[in-house]
Amino acid sequence: MKKIIVLGSISIDNVTYTNTLPGPGTTVYGESFFSNIGGKGANQACQICYLGGDVIFYGSVGKDANGERVQKFLKEAGLTAILKFSECSTGVASITIDNTTAENRIIIVPGSNMDISKADIEKIKFENADILLLQLENPVESIVCAMKNAKEHGLLVVLNPAPYSKVPKEAFQYIDFFIPNEHELEQFTLEIDGSFEQRAKHLIKQGIKRVIVTLGEKGSLYVDEKESFTVAPHKVNAVDTTGAGDSYCGAFVTALSLDKSIKEAMEFASKVSSITVTRKGAIASLPKLDELK
Repeated sequence: MKKIIVLGSISIDNVTYTNTLPGPGTTVYGESFFSNIGGKGANQACQICYLGGDVIFYGSVGKDANGERVQKFLKEAGLTAILKFSECSTGVASITIDNTTAENRIIIVPGSNMDISKADIEKIKFENADILLLQLENPVESIVCAMKNAKEHGLLVVLNPAPYSKVPKEAFQYIDFFIPNEHELEQFTLEIDGSFEQRAKHLIKQGIKRVIVTLGEKGSLYVDEKESFTVAPHKVNAVDTTGAGDSYCGAFVTALSLDKSIKEAMEFASKVSSITVTRKGAIASLPKLDELK
């Protein structure tokens, strides 16, 4: 089994479920509320951990009650984590879920997640790992530094470009797998008008090795320089799509760490994420390995 590093965000997710999303200047009643641990990096790292992967998580929390809550949760979850203790507050997210469509609206206050510097990246022991998984909820310059250092140590680099933030094109050469959803793909390819496959090929021409586009209920699309194919979705009744992309990325990287083929890894990721959307919450919704047997 290959060793995985996840560099990314961790936050407190405050989630409200409602039958009516509020418009500007309006107030509506929510159906329920709960608060749990989230952040794209922590979500992905926990999914890998729950699936039996060999993973270590690098992130940042504040010196506050939420930071203490995060530490306790990660320890209880069994996830090995190396955390920076920042003078900034622990990140928080306000998430509103539409009960009818299961779609979400999210506002993030990144806090300590944006306090990961290049100096912090230099402390990561990339030489002890095989795969690096990242997202875009930390400073982009630090993410690029991590990708460059990882490639210098021979790691496979997987970037989930969410939420969208501009990544310098000179950094594309460090990306082995680029896993956007359809909206993020469009943001990275505004200069062209074409299909998902055409947009993915446009990114490959700019240096990215492989692109996997997650398409929700339409499955996922793989594109590289030589081939493209689609993987069908698992049909389920979704109740909450929060964390679905993170579940997919975590499961995909776990499968790669077990030397599965790309298509096998995509099929596994599709199965895992299909379970995630049938439950409420982010980390709370992530399936464990014994649920897949």
